[in-house]
Amino acid sequence: MFTLLQTQQAATQSIMLQNGKIYLVMAVVCIVLIGLFTYVASIDQKIKQLEK
Repeated sequence: MFTLLQTQQAATQSIMLQNGKIYLVMAVVCIVLIGLFTYVASIDQKIKQLEK
């Protein structure tokens, strides 16, 4: 039973690590988060200008 779980974990890990796909996914997530933070910062600046 324990060896079966280890085999399934190894198969799952190798699918995402195959051809560096995990790095592509992480790069896309980072780009999206940076874009969201930039958008929120620009909206914050615009609101501050409107308040003045």
